[in-house]
Amino acid sequence: VQDAAARRSPGLRGGDSCWDPAGCIICYSAYDLTGHLPRRLYCGHTFCQACVRRLDTRTNEQRWIPCPQCRQSTPTPRGGVAMLDLDLATFLAVKAEREPSHMEPQAPAPLKGSTAITQQPARLCPTLGPQPDFPQPRCCCWGCGNLCWEPPGSPEV
Repeated sequence: VQDAAARRSPGLRGGDSCWDPAGCIICYSAYDLTGHLPRRLYCGHTFCQACVRRLDTRTNEQRWIPCPQCRQSTPTPRGGVAMLDLDLATFLAVKAEREPSHMEPQAPAPLKGSTAITQQPARLCPTLGPQPDFPQPRCCCWGCGNLCWEPPGSPEV
């Protein structure tokens, strides 16, 4: 029963409600970075490069790739199926999955002939010279007269 449901609903595996973006829905192979690259047809559907090659047909002196999902035909590019656009989102997901994780940063190796710095310098900032003496207001703002009150803990005027 599941196989019949999967055949009636291209893109659904075993009658599931969602399809696997990491694999071709024709051959059920996982996409990879070589023979099963995810190739996108003009209609927007994606299949592995090996299956798209098998779909490539000659009609009236022209080569076409009929989409098995929607039946829209995509003209085969001059360079063949390999010249079709990659499904970039799927390709990048497969590439990220295949590459080693960059989650753990490694300490850089010390340069040849140099010593590694393991301590902070004694003083991070230079000593500043004499600072200007700015007059401090007696209340919360300049020139307000008797409209302001003194902040708590300040000497009386």
